[in-house]
Amino acid sequence: MSGNHYTILGISEGATQREIKVAYRKLVQEHHPDVNNSGSDEMIKSINVAYEILSDSTKRVTYDRRRQDPFQYQPRPSYNSPTASRQKRSPPPHSYYKYQDDTTYFYTTKTKLQGFAAVVFTILIIYFGFMGMHYYASIYYFEEGQKAEANEDYTQAFSSYRWAIRNWGSKNIEATLRMIALNRQSENYFSMLDKVITGFSYNPDSTEAGALYYLQGIGYEHTNKFPEAAISFNKSLQLKYNKDSIYAHLGPLYLSQLQQYNEASNVYSYLLLDNTNNLQDHYFRAISYQHLGKHRLALEDLLLILKEDPYNGKFLFQVGRSYLALGQNDKGCEYLHRAIQQGIKIDPEEFANVCD
Repeated sequence: MSGNHYTILGISEGATQREIKVAYRKLVQEHHPDVNNSGSDEMIKSINVAYEILSDSTKRVTYDRRRQDPFQYQPRPSYNSPTASRQKRSPPPHSYYKYQDDTTYFYTTKTKLQGFAAVVFTILIIYFGFMGMHYYASIYYFEEGQKAEANEDYTQAFSSYRWAIRNWGSKNIEATLRMIALNRQSENYFSMLDKVITGFSYNPDSTEAGALYYLQGIGYEHTNKFPEAAISFNKSLQLKYNKDSIYAHLGPLYLSQLQQYNEASNVYSYLLLDNTNNLQDHYFRAISYQHLGKHRLALEDLLLILKEDPYNGKFLFQVGRSYLALGQNDKGCEYLHRAIQQGIKIDPEEFANVCD
């Protein structure tokens, strides 16, 4: 038997819990098989269901709302119930196709493309997120290194610059150059050369490459690899790095280590263009000229120096040598004698043979 629970219990919709209980007991007694032979299990079951719902305030409210709007409160099967049968939900037609047996599905091309795009998008998000983390970490550690260097904490600065060098880091070259500078300051030239190689691995631009070649030349110079140093300095020169800085190293390198006197004289001539009063550059150019047999040019530089420093024995000796090479023995011997007076040691026999 089914119907309105209020009607089954014979009560009004506004009945109290006491009225519901009294009506329930009365109906159970009336329809109990021991009392009423015409009573049925179906009737007893309907009475029990009605009482179970109406005696529970929560269930009663739900029941009343469902009676007012039956479409909103349709009963749903309980999937926890062993007797309830699960309804198989049909897949959306835009995502799947059915095979002919109506039980097996496969993805459409559109769905596959959407899935692939979602996977690619997720991978890109992870990839660029990882890149961004390295990018900003490089900036952070580089700035920490600069702070430590400003505070003269060079150990911490070196460590921070090392952390700033990373995959996809934005400060790799700058941090490498600062580490090289710290190596140079501590005269650790072998480590300096290693860091130069590291710097080149980060695809530096022309300005950065020029600086790296310059620093590499210094490293080679201090590890007695003079030809390699000259090559590195010239590569830096080709990349338009600071010419004065490069020539300050190339001049002594050509003159003293490589004996390339023509190149040395050209370097010192360039340096003297901007500073004609640099007596040291005049002297080195004069020595280069002497090795090239250009003693008249050498004398021009040496006599200019003597005007500023007339009692320098080293300069007097070189003037005497050039005069002798030009066949002016009297002047040559005069300057050699003055050089001896200023403490320059000359073999007496050699001096006597030249200056009778």
